[in-house]
Amino acid sequence: MDSLEVADAASQLAADGAESIESLRGDSFSLEVMRFEPGDEDPMHAHGEDEIYQITSGSATINVEGEHVGVEPGDVIHLEPGTEHQFRDFDDEVVMTVLYAPAKGNSN
Repeated sequence: MDSLEVADAASQLAADGAESIESLRGDSFSLEVMRFEPGDEDPMHAHGEDEIYQITSGSATINVEGEHVGVEPGDVIHLEPGTEHQFRDFDDEVVMTVLYAPAKGNSN
């Protein structure tokens, strides 16, 4: 069994001044913890994998191909491969996990 304490990963990101860290990886998935602060920028981008985000703390807005939706703790967002998106408008510290399937970087 692999396990992860999201709060510990977020604390490490804050200490390192980093935005994300891959915390778990298997043959068919990878999981990152991401952390943003007010003023941070997440440029519009897309991935080749399915993505499932779960917001752990804080609130922000996600822009998905021009549709803007507020997100807050407990929200789960699924994006299909190739979906242009960005997180923005970070009201405070925002922590989230993102599950990539297949593992990030392994899409065909």
